[in-house]
Amino acid sequence: MNLKNKYIKEYHEYVKHTPMTEKEKEALREWVMDGNSVYNNPSMSVDEHSRPTDFLADYRYHQEIYQQLEQLTGKDKENYLARLRGEDTIDTLREDLQKACYERDIYYKVLLKHGLLQEAKEYLEVRLELSRTMQLTVLPFEELPFK
Repeated sequence: MNLKNKYIKEYHEYVKHTPMTEKEKEALREWVMDGNSVYNNPSMSVDEHSRPTDFLADYRYHQEIYQQLEQLTGKDKENYLARLRGEDTIDTLREDLQKACYERDIYYKVLLKHGLLQEAKEYLEVRLELSRTMQLTVLPFEELPFK
């Protein structure tokens, strides 16, 4: 059995056991007919455990991106794509800062409500001092290129 026939057989077995839309099935069929396995993907993407994803997972991921992009306009598209690439823009940094400030305010209110604010401040002071101590042991002040 040649490789293409193996992939076609693999495709039929995969389709039997994997729920998918007709559009997904057609895309997968074309992928296999081009001489690829259902267990490979064109992006060489991997999951959170660094295992390669199959074609369908990769296809669905890209379809989700396309759907998101259709709903966005100019600058929002740029920011969305920058986040996907792991890049920072002024807008994404601003969003991240706003989110961090919002979360900080919520944590503050929760600590205050439960009478834990003073304990949290003391804990923070201890951790900051420990951090300073560790930094000095790693990089003594004399070795810094500036003073």
